[in-house]
Amino acid sequence: MGGFHQGPASVAYSYMLRRLDIENYGLIARAGIEFARGATIFTGETGSGKTMLLGALGFVLGARAGTDVVRRDAAKAIVTLAFDPNAALRERLAADGFDLDTGEEATIAREMSDAGRSNVRLCGRPSTAGYVRELSGTIAEIVGQFEAQRLLAPAYHQELLDRFAGSDALRARESVDRAQTGLLDLVRKLDRLHGDENQARERHANASFALREIEDARPEPGEEQRLDERRHYLDNRQRIAESLGRAREALAGDESGAIATLGNASSALGSIANIGAGLRAMAEQAVALQSQANDLAASVGGELDSGDLDPGELDAINARLELLDRLKRKYGGSIESVLAHAETAREAVDDYESRDRATSDLSANVAGAERDLQAAAQTLTALRKRSASALVKRIRSEFADLALGSARFDVALEPLERIGPDGAERIEFLFAANAGESLRPLARIASGGELSRMLLALIVTLSEARDADAALVFDEIDTGIGGTTGTAVGARIGRLARAGQVVCVTHLAQLATWADRHYLLEKSERAKVTTIAVREIAGAGAREAELARMLSGETHDVAIKHARELLRKAKSS
Repeated sequence: MGGFHQGPASVAYSYMLRRLDIENYGLIARAGIEFARGATIFTGETGSGKTMLLGALGFVLGARAGTDVVRRDAAKAIVTLAFDPNAALRERLAADGFDLDTGEEATIAREMSDAGRSNVRLCGRPSTAGYVRELSGTIAEIVGQFEAQRLLAPAYHQELLDRFAGSDALRARESVDRAQTGLLDLVRKLDRLHGDENQARERHANASFALREIEDARPEPGEEQRLDERRHYLDNRQRIAESLGRAREALAGDESGAIATLGNASSALGSIANIGAGLRAMAEQAVALQSQANDLAASVGGELDSGDLDPGELDAINARLELLDRLKRKYGGSIESVLAHAETAREAVDDYESRDRATSDLSANVAGAERDLQAAAQTLTALRKRSASALVKRIRSEFADLALGSARFDVALEPLERIGPDGAERIEFLFAANAGESLRPLARIASGGELSRMLLALIVTLSEARDADAALVFDEIDTGIGGTTGTAVGARIGRLARAGQVVCVTHLAQLATWADRHYLLEKSERAKVTTIAVREIAGAGAREAELARMLSGETHDVAIKHARELLRKAKSS
């Protein structure tokens, strides 16, 4: 097995993935994988299940999965990953309740039962697939075969350029998104203010009429009760006058009236009041009763003397009550509701009359929001232009190592008619594979092999630019590559593994040559049950035999010799 390719002393080597244990996942009954510090390579015949192994890695890192991942006739699938988090990831784990001792490795264990029940434990504590999925990008960045096809979409080009530009560009893009959202909200409000003019005029007319009608009537809380009481009094005024007359006669009539009678009683009792306390009390009570009778007679007389009433008062009261009743029917059922409606109408009238001012203010806010959006977009555009130039230089520097020496690459920033949530330009990668060809969009000119190499150049560039320790996991991105190009790609993967951890599923011997740990996947069938076995290839002879098989399908002397030469070149590089 090729030894570890020691990187430059200045590179702080990351070693994220440690072990992957698989039990009853897909066609894999049981497998244990120890990851190398450099490149861990998986090979095998076509259809041997190489991609299934990376499926297990994605599963334990939180990828969505169903019961089809459970091996047939097994109760559940279990995948466990041990990894060494960097300082930032350790800090986040601790903040979220997954503390680790200094130097202690972290683990993720995920199970899926044949009944569809999923269970996740992180560092031995219960967790969720969603939470692990949030962490996955800081543990391993999985680059599948579909990534090359994504390169055909300009939206992916924008994402890659912004990632390369770094946190400043990502923050600037968020600012553009916020500014555009705020502008659209203000524009919608202004459109509503302009768009419902006829309805606004109608509402204003209705509110003005209601307000005028209510204000002219001047209703008051409690007014109805007072008017009802007065009307009841007027309806019974004849009966009241007769009763008051009889009461006055009974109180203040001739010598038989109550006042005179009480006066006689008071005089009689007063003549004996000095004989005893009881007689004195009775005399005092008689005096008090006579005084009260006098007061009552005065009140009755006063009420009776005021009986000359306005004959039109009752009609006025009835008319007023009818007006209040009409207002209640129109505006809410009670005087309080009528007054509340008046206040609402007053606000509507004020709003309409201040409509021009509101429109002016909102227009000014729209103009300010447009300036903010323009400024945010200009900042993002400047960052993208600067980063595009740097990305072009970095990508072109990779071409020689990927057998694309005559190729050219550029990043086009095409201005949009209107600033969108992602900025003011459409971003597209341009490529020319051969000298003399014009730069054209990747979707129009790149072959499968060229796309794979283009993707690898981007991945290398982005991985070197990022501040992260995640392992790079490649799932057969060498599709469509072979021969001399395969040798160049393998050498670039080997160089990439010097500075960081690389995991790769490949069909290329030229790439597998660079393995620091080499695993072979083999499919077998016994009793109509298919099983995939994973075993490490140790020793020069075994490595040479597998590389020879990958080169020619056989292990004859010529193939072995060729494999041995590939290993020698890898070791000496």
